[in-house]
Amino acid sequence: MPVEIKHQEENGSQLVSLSGTLDGASATTLIKAVRALLRHKQPVMVELKNVTDATHVGVAALAECLAIANKLNVPFRARNASGSVRQALDNAVEPAKPTRAERKGLLENIGESTLGVWRGTFGFLQLLADTAYWGLLAPFRRQFPPPGSVTSQAVHIGMNALPIVSLISFLLGLIMAFQAAHQLRQFGATIFVANLVGISIVRELGPLMTAIIVAGRSGSAIAAELGTMVVGEEIDALRVMGIEPIRYLVIPRVYAITFTQPALTVYANAVGIFGGFLIGVLYLGLSPAAYISQTISALSLADVSMGMAKSLVFSWVIVLIGCHSGLRITGGAVGVGRATTTSVVSSIFTIIVVDSIFTTLSTLL
Repeated sequence: MPVEIKHQEENGSQLVSLSGTLDGASATTLIKAVRALLRHKQPVMVELKNVTDATHVGVAALAECLAIANKLNVPFRARNASGSVRQALDNAVEPAKPTRAERKGLLENIGESTLGVWRGTFGFLQLLADTAYWGLLAPFRRQFPPPGSVTSQAVHIGMNALPIVSLISFLLGLIMAFQAAHQLRQFGATIFVANLVGISIVRELGPLMTAIIVAGRSGSAIAAELGTMVVGEEIDALRVMGIEPIRYLVIPRVYAITFTQPALTVYANAVGIFGGFLIGVLYLGLSPAAYISQTISALSLADVSMGMAKSLVFSWVIVLIGCHSGLRITGGAVGVGRATTTSVVSSIFTIIVVDSIFTTLSTLL
């Protein structure tokens, strides 16, 4: 029950007897009553024998009364606290003991790093296995993602990324055409600007730049969203309700980015080639028909297939690393920021490594 406050005089001091629960509802009343007594410049004693419990707000009210008494130079004490009330007071006034940072040895640091890498690798492989089951096998058992989740994620990952992809791809094609024109004009071979822009955009720069943009934009968002759910214990709530988080949260994002990343890559290729087209026609004086014909003759089905294969693998790298970073988060809000940064850096690094592997294999085979 709420605390009851009784006042009486005892041995020349003001005695305030409290009974019940000292909580936030009674904190303001206690502060007002003690402040009124302290104005008489007489010592104030607070009797806590009949107080059954005290919340953090109630303890803070006693601390506020003590601060007021010190400001007025009037003695103020509390006595006969017991049980949970004494524990609450002790926790409030006991100063935190500084801990001495222990310096770890070289072997200990190496062991912790190795253990962290092993745990991360094992967690990623487990996520990969769960994603493969819920994404490839579960649909044959009529276990699908929530209705509408794939569409909403596709809009967020794909359609909302069109403006930034358009701008970057257009400027990339324009810059490449300018640089190529400066060199090829010396040999009277400006028509081959179309070859250079078309092949480099379709095979390398289109898929690579699109993946980097999506990793920085959508990969970080995936890690932050899932990390916030982990901190808010929403993932645990889904498990308690019998809902598999992989099926409910990861698979819609995997499906969405699998469909949208190749489409974004095709769009980025077209916009990048258009940027080179404008430079070839407006700056180099090439005819539109000649530029388009040269671009088509320079490109082959193998070039287009290589670019599409890269974009598909890049999409899986982005979504799996983003989900893995978000689901393994620790440390509250600080951990969300750390996971977001880790997701972006790891995705971009892995994308470049995978691109180098693709390029090497396509060159050697």
